[in-house]
Amino acid sequence: MKILAVDDDDTILDLLSEALALSGHERMSRARSAHEALGVIAATTTPFDCLLLDIQMPGMDGIALCREIRGLPAYGQAPILMLTAMSQRDYIERAFMAGATDYITKPFDMVELNARIGMAHRLIEERRRVNDGLVAIEQLKRELRTLPALSLNDPLDLGQVPRTITYLAFENYITSLTRAKLFTSNVIAVKIVDIERIHSENRPAEFLSHLRLVAQALAEATEGESSVLSYRGQGVFLCVSHNRSRLTPADIETHMNDAILVGQGITVAVGDRTSLGAFTRFGSLQCVSKAVASVERRLDIMGATPRIVRSVQQRSLARYRGEQERSAYEGLLRQVLNEDLARLRGDLNAGAGRDPSPPPAPSRRQAP
Repeated sequence: MKILAVDDDDTILDLLSEALALSGHERMSRARSAHEALGVIAATTTPFDCLLLDIQMPGMDGIALCREIRGLPAYGQAPILMLTAMSQRDYIERAFMAGATDYITKPFDMVELNARIGMAHRLIEERRRVNDGLVAIEQLKRELRTLPALSLNDPLDLGQVPRTITYLAFENYITSLTRAKLFTSNVIAVKIVDIERIHSENRPAEFLSHLRLVAQALAEATEGESSVLSYRGQGVFLCVSHNRSRLTPADIETHMNDAILVGQGITVAVGDRTSLGAFTRFGSLQCVSKAVASVERRLDIMGATPRIVRSVQQRSLARYRGEQERSAYEGLLRQVLNEDLARLRGDLNAGAGRDPSPPPAPSRRQAP
């Protein structure tokens, strides 16, 4: 695995070189600043497989460097691990929003460092297998002129949706919050109602468009909470917020269904907030599982079919009265039109049955 480590401390670079060599990764290049790192990247003919970036560096910091590297064509998917002694949530969140894959705190725990480097290596190998498969798929597409089906279970990358990251980065993000002991964070799960039908009835591009629409709606509904979003698969979206939220899950569900997704043929259910107050990676992932279980219970309460009638209490009174008046007017207009149409049909039928010169009507006078 070809690795680039960027840190302004030579001691840290030496430590990383020794740790990586013990793990069997001896191809480590080094840079002591963001400017030098960009020069090394530009000069290499074969892109680096993995990058280790220190956050606190003079000049351009590691977060800005991460954003620059993510913008390069060859580094859109490469694992980027951030290195820092800072554990504040702001640093963690900014790093993942810039495109970081994982987060390692200083001083390094060698077991944890090797485990995370190993995870990055497995990710690279998996992506290579996926790329090989994509080449075969592209060839098949050219032959069959069809798009490959999207699995309902896959945690798909939704692209440029605000505050949305891949699910792998999301899991690393919440475990980073746990390691930083930021126990005020919480997660909610949002699921599309009747997702199996939507998946089966839509083509891959249309299904992906539906997912992006819901992700956009969730991002809008939680705007102002500094939330981080991800798609887990099976129609489930996850949203991490911090500190005490002013919005209840019911508020988010109502806003998404009644104000954003209305008329789109999509309804969502929102589960309860679940605290991320865990001390281990397993514990934090269990919190996510609890959030998903909560939205499944919410779906059971809602029933298997989407709700047709919206909650009147959540609408403004003026809007509700306006809808009542409009419905009443439309009903009256429809009744008048039906009566005129029936009268016109009666006149036409009567005219069709008459003789050209009808006899005079009999007198109503009684004979003497």
